Amino acid sequence: MANLTERIQLTREHRDLILKYGYVSGRLETSLRRWPKDQVIRRVGMTRVELQWLIGDLSHVCVKGKAGSDVEAVADLCDHLEYAQQTGDGDLDILW
Repeated sequence: MANLTERIQLTREHRDLILKYGYVSGRLETSLRRWPKDQVIRRVGMTRVELQWLIGDLSHVCVKGKAGSDVEAVADLCDHLEYAQQTGDGDLDILW
């Protein structure tokens, strides 16, 4: 089994966007679909390759205009994932 070296905090909205526009399957898809309904934020583990592919999928959707009204949210998600990839910091910066 590949090492789940990337630990990314995601919101439920992020999860929905990934399932709608990302081409995820296998373990990652199962993890996202098993998200508890009462949990707003969750840390999801993935491999470096899964993270890179996910960023590529979501970026492609934005560039090709396939995200429709979700384009800004998908672009923000891409920024979060790219930052996590570059720095190793997958935490969300949320001010409560």
